[in-house]
Formats: sequence, C-alpha cells, structure tokens
Amino acid sequence: MKQKTIQITGEPIGEGQERICYRHPDDPGKIIKLQKGSSNKQTRRELELYRRLARRKATDYSQLPRYYGKVTTNLGEGFVTDLIVDYDGEVSNSLYWYFERGYPVEEFYPYLDELKQYLLANQVVFSEDLRRTNVLFQRLSPDRAQLVVIDGLGNHSAINWFDVFRSVSDSKINRRWQRFMRQLKIHSDEMIAAGGVSPRPLAAAYRRTG
Repeated sequence: MKQKTIQITGEPIGEGQERICYRHPDDPGKIIKLQKGSSNKQTRRELELYRRLARRKATDYSQLPRYYGKVTTNLGEGFVTDLIVDYDGEVSNSLYWYFERGYPVEEFYPYLDELKQYLLANQVVFSEDLRRTNVLFQRLSPDRAQLVVIDGLGNHSAINWFDVFRSVSDSKINRRWQRFMRQLKIHSDEMIAAGGVSPRPLAAAYRRTG
C-alpha cells in the first residue's frame, strides 16, 4: 500500500545545519524533520541511536523526544518525533534563548546535572555537535521543569559498536559532557556580556540548588 504524502504548508519551527523542522500538519504534538541538503550524517546517527534504544524496550524517554518513524511529505522524506512543549502548550525554549535574555548557565546547573544522570542511566550517547540550541528547558508545571535534548544525538565515531559496553558509553558521555559544559559557560558569558545586561535569575518557582 502506497504511503500517504503529508502536505506541509506551514513555516518551519526550527532549523539546524543539516535539518529543518516543521510541525506535523496532522498531529500538532509531533514534528517532522527534513534534510536541507545532501548530507544526512546527523539523521543516520540519530536513527541508529533510536534503533538501539528501541531494542532495549525499557528506555525512559522523559528527556528525549520519542521517534515515530519515517514519512513521505511534499518536501521530501522526513521522520517524526515528539514536539517538546511546556505545560501551557507553548513550544519549549532552548538554553540559547535563555542565555540571549540574560539568564546565566549557572541557573541551570541543577537541571544540567539531572540531564547528565539521565543520559548515563539510559546510555544515550550524543555527538560532539550537541549545542545550546539542542537542549530545551521544558516547563512541566508552574513549579517543575527539566531539560530535554532534541538534536545532536547519536555517535559520530567511525567505530561505535563498542558503545554496547556500559563502561565505554559512560566514558564517552562523561568526556563529551565536560566539553559541552565548557562550551555552555563560554557562550553564556559571551551572550550576557554582548547584551549588556545584568545576569537574571530564573523565576523563583524554577530555581533549584541541587
């Protein structure tokens, strides 16, 4: 049976180096990711990670969008994942969005530590391309929030079958996490300085000390 072609007519809601994202026209709780050019490295890495997670059957997807398969659209082939939204229905904002508005990375340290523990517990290896735009601050309720990784997932290494061993994946996650945290600190400081604003605290309800 021929797969239905999904008609995308709206504006994109996000765009990276290799992919562009649209809200699913038939399911507003999901997004469709499409290739922008000839490179599909990110997509291959991401789908391989999702295949590995699916084989485990016990993965916690609380801080990771679920994957729902490939689709055909009028703009080409894409794949479907969850759209990450806040409790009020608004699309969750990235760490970049918060840095840009004067919220320093230190405000997110407890959430970042929680995210790191989640990645280790679920053996979710991410690439060295993980950026501040790939991590969203999802407000779950008026007083609860978490960070969700939406892109930069998967392993870019040429040889990655060793990742099935927890000691190897843990080492890789820890090593890349240290680099990611250094980058976040640099970007946060630079963006606040460039904006000429005093560092702002998160709303009291979301401030955490650990």
